[in-house]
Amino acid sequence: MKFYELTPEKRRQILKDRGIQLNKINEQTLKGLNSLSENVVGQVRLPLGLVEDLLVNGRHYQVPMAIEEPSVVAAANHGASIFAKNNGVVAHSQRNGIYGQIVLKIEKNFVLKKLLTKFPSLINLANKRFASLVRHGGGVKEIKARQSASLLYLKVLIDPAESMGANKTNSILEFLAGKLEQETGIKEKLFAILSNYPSQLTTAKVRLAFTSVGGEKVAKRVALLSQIGCADVYRGVTNNKGIMNGVDAVLVATGNDYRAVDAAAGVLANQNGKYRSLSKWQVKGGYLLGKLTLPLAIGTVGGSINARKDIKQSYRILGKNVTASDLANIIASIGLANNLAALLAISTTGIQAGHMKLQARNIVAELKATDDEKSRVLDLMIKEKIYSETYAKKLLKKIRKDK
Repeated sequence: MKFYELTPEKRRQILKDRGIQLNKINEQTLKGLNSLSENVVGQVRLPLGLVEDLLVNGRHYQVPMAIEEPSVVAAANHGASIFAKNNGVVAHSQRNGIYGQIVLKIEKNFVLKKLLTKFPSLINLANKRFASLVRHGGGVKEIKARQSASLLYLKVLIDPAESMGANKTNSILEFLAGKLEQETGIKEKLFAILSNYPSQLTTAKVRLAFTSVGGEKVAKRVALLSQIGCADVYRGVTNNKGIMNGVDAVLVATGNDYRAVDAAAGVLANQNGKYRSLSKWQVKGGYLLGKLTLPLAIGTVGGSINARKDIKQSYRILGKNVTASDLANIIASIGLANNLAALLAISTTGIQAGHMKLQARNIVAELKATDDEKSRVLDLMIKEKIYSETYAKKLLKKIRKDK
């Protein structure tokens, strides 16, 4: 049997026979994971952190974040707390749908105008075939076409309702391609697949009093850093990485496709032919104004969401009746919170100070010591601003010697 055809237990045994030490895993957990992926032999776990209070459109949320970097969760909480003091975030999600592409080879006798007249009936056929999606508020909305030499490019807009919609979209595209191949002048299908081009855009905005960010001077520095992020690609890409730290952590926690969002965000950042920051901060009318627009083709149902207990827990944390639009608003707001926290750190104490304090926590956690000893070592490391493992061990010896 091939490796993928084996049970996960037999795959694990093969690795053990090769001299690889594997971590223990619950049999039931392993079985569940095997249904989600290919060649499963174990698991990699992430800590689930929490943004305790995020205020978006007048509603308070507890937001789960799956990430191993403590500074990201700390930054999101810091930014969210500042937002809450300023009436929270105003966010809007424009969920027009997902773009799909069908590319066909055409014959010399192909007439585009003739095919265009058949698009309404094709849309109707697809929506009848995928009636369950239509019943949930989705379906095929639009088909556009352009001809380039011997190729026909079709762009299909599909509303996935509350789901991410990738699998459903691809099924619809294959169905439409099959119908199109029967038309006069169509030679063959090259491909029919969704595009991750930015389509479902979400914008989050905040208006912050100067006092809540450390004064007018700090606010102006944040705005200046934002301007640099729009003018300088080196700053812009790092700024966006900080935004995506928070965004990806919520996407992972809610079972959404962070790779698709990251790819689309990269396109959006380069929308006008010049890569720039996705966020914008400016001082206007006596306030610091922040704005972030992100492509968020996400869902709250479908995919592996319903099959994973850990993901369902995240939705219980978020609260009842959270729609895909609500979740997009939350995610964009978290991205803006992380962005603000990073810009404030750069504008004041510097970004590295906070990172090193959190790094000290990780070092101390690995010490073979009591909780009291670890706490004292951590306090001394932060006080003396020395964050190496060697110094932590030196402090531990000194503490024990002084007892």
